[in-house]
Amino acid sequence: MKEPMIRRIDLKTQAKLKIQEYIASLDLEKSNKLPREEEFCRIIGVSRITLRSALNELEMEGLIHRRQGKGTFVNMTRRNMKLSFSPVGHFSDVISAAGFTPRLQPLLTEIIPADEKLAAALGINPGDEVIRDKKYFYADDVLCAYCEDHFARSLIGDMEIKALNTAGLSVFHYLYEITGRKVCWDKVDIAAVNTGLKKELALFGDKPLLFLRGTNYDEQDVPLVLIDEYVDTRILTFSQIRQRIINY
Repeated sequence: MKEPMIRRIDLKTQAKLKIQEYIASLDLEKSNKLPREEEFCRIIGVSRITLRSALNELEMEGLIHRRQGKGTFVNMTRRNMKLSFSPVGHFSDVISAAGFTPRLQPLLTEIIPADEKLAAALGINPGDEVIRDKKYFYADDVLCAYCEDHFARSLIGDMEIKALNTAGLSVFHYLYEITGRKVCWDKVDIAAVNTGLKKELALFGDKPLLFLRGTNYDEQDVPLVLIDEYVDTRILTFSQIRQRIINY
């Protein structure tokens, strides 16, 4: 097994975490305004360049917004949202963030040949072996999602595929333990699908599901995992705040 590599968290990410911790410590009922840049740099211990870079990302994620001549404010609508498309963690964490107790039911781990779309998403050749791991997710024992994780068989060498379930790890942690590669970002395609698409969706009954196909990339921007998620939005309701760029 490959020894995991130790990587440092970059300054911008550290600053984002400190800003989020600072926001969590505020009494937002009294004021949602953040300190001026000079004071904020002193509070969290970073340079103005690093602070601005971190604030820019948090503004793109909708957590804060700036008002010209007035300052930077916590976006109370975003702050009170339970689920957002960005950022997002492991699906069990998504369920917890929505206020439910998550439960995972493993279904089947199998080896399949990559078709052209799967091969293109994972950066491998058509016909290469891919591991597909199927599972249900429950929120307070109510079925809320069906997921399929896909990654190249070559990533785990000669290891038995059943080890994925017996290890009790998410696919991200499982691959990190073996390869040392971390998932850092993903590209997600979103659609609505009918439950007749797959036999595994029959338990949801006759209703449309939100379909998320996410290609997950590592720190070198190399694709690592493709995840198909079918979500019952009656249980898990997503919201998103987007920055609008309008030319007036």
